Amino acid sequence: MSAYVIFNYTITDHSKIDELTQRSIAVNEQFGAKVIVGSPVKALEGETLPSMVVLEFKDFDAAKQFYHSPEHQALTAFRNKVTKGSVSIVPGNSETQAVIDSGYFN
Repeated sequence: MSAYVIFNYTITDHSKIDELTQRSIAVNEQFGAKVIVGSPVKALEGETLPSMVVLEFKDFDAAKQFYHSPEHQALTAFRNKVTKGSVSIVPGNSETQAVIDSGYFN
Protein backbone atom coordinates (compact mmCIF):
# COMPACT_ATOMS: atom_id res chain seq x y z
CA MET A 1 0.00 0.00 0.00
CA SER A 2 1.04 3.58 -0.50
CA ALA A 3 -0.32 7.10 -0.78
CA TYR A 4 1.00 10.39 -2.04
CA VAL A 5 0.81 14.06 -1.10
CA ILE A 6 1.48 16.21 -4.15
CA PHE A 7 2.53 19.85 -4.01
CA ASN A 8 2.28 21.76 -7.31
CA TYR A 9 3.35 25.37 -6.96
CA THR A 10 5.00 28.56 -8.15
CA ILE A 11 7.78 29.94 -5.98
CA THR A 12 6.91 33.51 -5.03
CA ASP A 13 9.88 34.21 -2.72
CA HIS A 14 13.04 32.52 -4.00
CA SER A 15 15.05 33.88 -1.05
CA LYS A 16 13.11 31.60 1.36
CA ILE A 17 12.77 28.39 -0.66
CA ASP A 18 15.92 26.82 0.83
CA GLU A 19 14.53 27.50 4.30
CA LEU A 20 11.27 25.81 3.33
CA THR A 21 13.22 22.79 2.12
CA GLN A 22 15.24 22.58 5.34
CA ARG A 23 12.14 22.95 7.53
CA SER A 24 10.38 20.24 5.52
CA ILE A 25 13.08 17.62 6.08
CA ALA A 26 12.39 17.13 9.79
CA VAL A 27 8.61 17.01 9.35
CA ASN A 28 8.90 14.57 6.46
CA GLU A 29 11.19 12.32 8.49
CA GLN A 30 8.89 12.47 11.51
CA PHE A 31 5.97 11.15 9.45
CA GLY A 32 7.88 8.68 7.30
CA ALA A 33 7.48 10.66 4.08
CA LYS A 34 9.78 9.77 1.23
CA VAL A 35 10.43 12.48 -1.36
CA ILE A 36 9.98 10.75 -4.71
CA VAL A 37 9.74 13.90 -6.86
CA GLY A 38 11.20 17.34 -6.28
CA SER A 39 11.52 18.96 -9.66
CA PRO A 40 10.59 21.62 -12.13
CA VAL A 41 7.58 20.63 -14.26
CA LYS A 42 6.97 21.00 -17.98
CA ALA A 43 3.39 20.49 -19.13
CA LEU A 44 3.00 18.26 -22.15
CA GLU A 45 -0.76 18.81 -22.25
CA GLY A 46 -2.94 21.22 -20.35
CA GLU A 47 -1.62 23.51 -17.65
CA THR A 48 0.45 22.99 -14.54
CA LEU A 49 2.49 25.11 -12.17
CA PRO A 50 6.27 25.12 -12.64
CA SER A 51 7.38 23.13 -9.56
CA MET A 52 6.31 19.85 -7.98
CA VAL A 53 7.11 17.79 -4.91
CA VAL A 54 5.60 14.34 -4.41
CA LEU A 55 5.83 12.66 -1.02
CA GLU A 56 5.17 8.94 -0.64
CA PHE A 57 3.67 7.45 2.54
CA LYS A 58 3.15 3.87 3.64
CA ASP A 59 -0.63 4.24 3.33
CA PHE A 60 -3.47 6.73 3.00
CA ASP A 61 -3.95 7.12 6.75
CA ALA A 62 -0.27 8.04 7.18
CA ALA A 63 -0.58 10.66 4.43
CA LYS A 64 -3.68 12.17 6.07
CA GLN A 65 -2.01 12.14 9.50
CA PHE A 66 0.99 13.98 8.05
CA TYR A 67 -1.08 16.62 6.27
CA HIS A 68 -3.35 17.40 9.24
CA SER A 69 -0.60 17.28 11.88
CA PRO A 70 0.25 20.46 13.79
CA GLU A 71 3.84 20.13 12.56
CA HIS A 72 2.81 20.14 8.92
CA GLN A 73 0.19 22.85 9.38
CA ALA A 74 2.91 25.13 10.81
CA LEU A 75 5.01 24.32 7.76
CA THR A 76 1.99 25.05 5.54
CA ALA A 77 1.73 28.56 6.98
CA PHE A 78 5.35 29.21 6.01
CA ARG A 79 5.00 27.48 2.61
CA ASN A 80 2.02 29.68 1.77
CA LYS A 81 4.22 32.76 2.32
CA VAL A 82 6.83 31.62 -0.23
CA THR A 83 4.77 29.64 -2.77
CA LYS A 84 1.35 29.66 -4.40
CA GLY A 85 -0.24 26.48 -5.58
CA SER A 86 -2.12 23.38 -4.60
CA VAL A 87 -1.74 20.29 -2.45
CA SER A 88 -3.45 17.01 -3.28
CA ILE A 89 -3.68 13.63 -1.60
CA VAL A 90 -3.84 10.47 -3.71
CA PRO A 91 -4.18 6.87 -2.56
CA GLY A 92 -1.93 4.31 -4.17
CA ASN A 93 -3.61 1.97 -6.62
CA SER A 94 -4.03 -0.85 -4.11
CA GLU A 95 -5.89 1.47 -1.70
CA THR A 96 -7.95 3.47 -4.17
CA GLN A 97 -11.17 1.45 -4.01
CA ALA A 98 -11.14 1.27 -0.20
CA VAL A 99 -10.69 5.04 0.04
CA ILE A 100 -13.49 5.62 -2.48
CA ASP A 101 -15.75 3.19 -0.57
CA SER A 102 -14.97 5.01 2.69
CA GLY A 103 -16.64 8.14 1.27
CA TYR A 104 -13.48 10.23 1.62
CA PHE A 105 -13.90 11.82 -1.81
CA ASN A 106 -17.58 12.71 -1.32
